[in-house]
Amino acid sequence: RAGKTSDMSEQVTAPPPTKPTSRWLKLALILSLAVNVVVFGAIVGAWWRGGGPMGGRGAGNVVGYIASLPPDRRAELMQRSKGLREQSRALRQAARQAARDRAAALLAEPFDKQRFIDAQTRQIEAEQRLRLAVRDVIAEAASNMTAAERRAFLNWRDRHGGPPPDADDAPPPKR
Repeated sequence: RAGKTSDMSEQVTAPPPTKPTSRWLKLALILSLAVNVVVFGAIVGAWWRGGGPMGGRGAGNVVGYIASLPPDRRAELMQRSKGLREQSRALRQAARQAARDRAAALLAEPFDKQRFIDAQTRQIEAEQRLRLAVRDVIAEAASNMTAAERRAFLNWRDRHGGPPPDADDAPPPKR
C-alpha cells in the first residue's frame, strides 16, 4: 500500500468536452451586425436630414438648400424665414401627434369607425396646415433668392429627394 495512491483526491478529471464554434454561427453574427449597422445608419441619416410626416420634404428641403449657400446668403435667408420655420416646427409636431392618434383609433378594440374617421380627419387637417406653412417657408425663402439661386434650388431638390412631381410646389418634370 505504500506505493499505491488510490485516493480520489489525487485523480485528475478532464474538463467536459466543448463543441467547436461553428463557422456558420460566426458568419451569421457578423452578417447580423452588418445589417444592424446599415439599418442604424439609415435611421440616423433620415433623422439628420429632417424626416417627419412629409418625409423630409418641404421646409427641411429648402432649409437644407439654404445651408449649402455661402455664409452671408445663408445667414440672411435663414433670418428672414426664422418665424415661419418655427411655426412649421410646431405644426409638424401637431401632425405627428394626429398621426399617432389615428393609429391608436385604428388599433383600438373594439374598433370605433367614427372615432377612426374623426382622427383621420384631424390628421388630414393637421398635415394640410403643415403643408401650407411649408409653402410659406419656401415662398419666403424664394422671394429673397436670386433667379440663379432659385434655379439651383430646384436642381438641389431633385438630387436630394424633393417632393413628388404632383406636389403643389413642384414644377412639372422635365422630359
